[in-house]
Amino acid sequence: MKSFPLVPPILLAFLLSVHTSVLRDSDTEKSCCFQYSHKMIPWNWVQAYQFTQISCPQQGVIFTTKIGERVCVQPKEKWVQRYISLLEARK
Repeated sequence: MKSFPLVPPILLAFLLSVHTSVLRDSDTEKSCCFQYSHKMIPWNWVQAYQFTQISCPQQGVIFTTKIGERVCVQPKEKWVQRYISLLEARK
């Protein structure tokens, strides 16, 4: 029986931990956060942001990365507020 290297499962676990904080897939839920990522996203990955809709059960910020991943984060986090300011300055 072959054993798999340890690196792919660890990498998969990291990607899933970030991806599970993203949004659910249905159209009505695309702008709501149901779980937050607790990891700071590297600034050079971030392309855009949006706030969750008022109708969502909890407030959040959705960052879109350069590869199209959408990640929900807590709007009160200092780094989140700084990223929003930097993105607004780009406009």
